Amino acid sequence: MASYYKRLKRDLAAAAASGTITPQQADALYENIYAQRLFASFKAAHWISIIAGIFIAGGLSLIIAHNWDKIGAIAKVAVFLAAYAAVAEAAIRWEDKPAVGIPAEVIWFFMPPIGIGLYAQVFQLSGDPVKPFAAWALISLPLAFFTGRRIAAALSMVLLLGVAYFGAFRPNNMFSLVEWRFTSGDFAFPWTHWLAVLLVFCALFWVYFARLKAFAWRDRVAGGTLIWLFIALVSPTFFQLHSPAFILLAAASLTVLWLGISSIGEGPGRLPMLAWFAVVYGMTFFWHYKPSYAPRGEDSPSGVVAALIIFAVAVALTVLRPVKAGGSGKTADWAAKALLLISMVSAFLMFGATEAGAKPIAVIANALIILSGLGLIVSGSMESDEKRINGGVAVIFLIIITRFMDIFGTLMKTGMAFIVSGLVLGALAYFLNKTRKSLIEAANARRQHE
Repeated sequence: MASYYKRLKRDLAAAAASGTITPQQADALYENIYAQRLFASFKAAHWISIIAGIFIAGGLSLIIAHNWDKIGAIAKVAVFLAAYAAVAEAAIRWEDKPAVGIPAEVIWFFMPPIGIGLYAQVFQLSGDPVKPFAAWALISLPLAFFTGRRIAAALSMVLLLGVAYFGAFRPNNMFSLVEWRFTSGDFAFPWTHWLAVLLVFCALFWVYFARLKAFAWRDRVAGGTLIWLFIALVSPTFFQLHSPAFILLAAASLTVLWLGISSIGEGPGRLPMLAWFAVVYGMTFFWHYKPSYAPRGEDSPSGVVAALIIFAVAVALTVLRPVKAGGSGKTADWAAKALLLISMVSAFLMFGATEAGAKPIAVIANALIILSGLGLIVSGSMESDEKRINGGVAVIFLIIITRFMDIFGTLMKTGMAFIVSGLVLGALAYFLNKTRKSLIEAANARRQHE
């Protein structure tokens, strides 16, 4: 991301030098775009101020700890509330002075768990391990909306997502979705717990749409939600899946759905593309699949329905919206759509698959990765995009190394075999890097010519 802003500043300076825009306009554009970064207002002095605040708080904590038994319970709580009010007042009063306002706002956000822990310790309370975090999220939620900066909003979203993960997949808490059973062994449906988790996600989306309408955060929120959904499908919840076919279908469909959501606007982000490549790369190892690897148990009917709905939504979003992943032309767009659809549909080959029947999935996955890498290289060359060229070369090189180790790994039993393998891979790396540099130089020359 830092290289993007350096390149932007360089391009704006070049535009100002050519007379397209004035230097003042170039500076104003850069400042306006750079200010949209979440931590753009964080300078070295602000980080030092935060660290100084932590040291002061740590020193006070040590002093209080040495005199803990001498301080009454009411005094302990009262002192904390006074400190909490002082930090909040500082964050509000000096909001226009970042050197004081930013550290105070960050400390303000992290003070509720200290107060909750203090209250529990003073009055000897114990119980649900997730409730303190939920209370922290609830107490800090107004801070996300009523401060001028977006720092508290981003921290609130991370906290809410943590509550959704930590609470839902741990037993014996108010959000738990696992290990709730009747005496007969069937899953009980804790609808109040699902409602609590749903409210957490509603709060998460509310903070995002109200305060953080940024493409980078859209990918993170969508990815965190879809990964949570996949964990819910493979964990002992009401929607648990056991069969490899439905698990693979859900994984592939969720990554394609993530890509589809990310494509709305500027085009797919790096995180969903990496997730899709990771799933397809994992599918290449189905060459070694054996039915004995499959988990035991029957799929939950609700989980099967959920997986099919996710698949249908991912297909619809892929077909109806442009992918914007392989160039700007219609041919490139439909080629990208075809690769995404094949990655999902190939999961149906796992139904009733034997050891030999799973091998076509591996072949298809290898072909998908190679074609995707070539597509990135070609589109990057045509559009003068170095990052896309580098990504395509890296993907192809990864699959070549993996298949090389698959085929010749068992033969490397002597020192000479290792040396020969190293020389072959080194030569391959040399030629691939040479090709990559040639493509980048051609792309740069085309950009300068334009």
